Amino acid sequence: MSTPKILVVDDEPAILGLVSKALSARGYEVHAASHPTQALEIAQAMPCFDLVVSDVIMPEMCGPELVRRIASICPTTAVVMMSGYIAAEAIPMRAAFISKPFRVTDLCSIVANVLAPSVDQREQAS
Repeated sequence: MSTPKILVVDDEPAILGLVSKALSARGYEVHAASHPTQALEIAQAMPCFDLVVSDVIMPEMCGPELVRRIASICPTTAVVMMSGYIAAEAIPMRAAFISKPFRVTDLCSIVANVLAPSVDQREQAS
């Protein structure tokens, strides 16, 4: 079984660092981007992340638009959106949502739940 690859995107350095470290500590392969353009460059260079964890409100491009663009590169990528400013109803339909501020344990639980179906599918394919 391969290690799930996660792309974390947030323009707030403290949140980006916290989320990246927490997920890395749980054994995930984490790649961090501090703005949407950088995230797209990473996604194009290393296609098919298992999961994108993205802030909703960022300069340059909103999280839902970023997720749509990454989905065009790899349609099977799962999504967790984070925000302290919007309600869960405003995020893409297939995305999970966590409201800021959040506990790291809650984020890790959501990530594990979102990744569980894709891990099951990979194991069945092998």
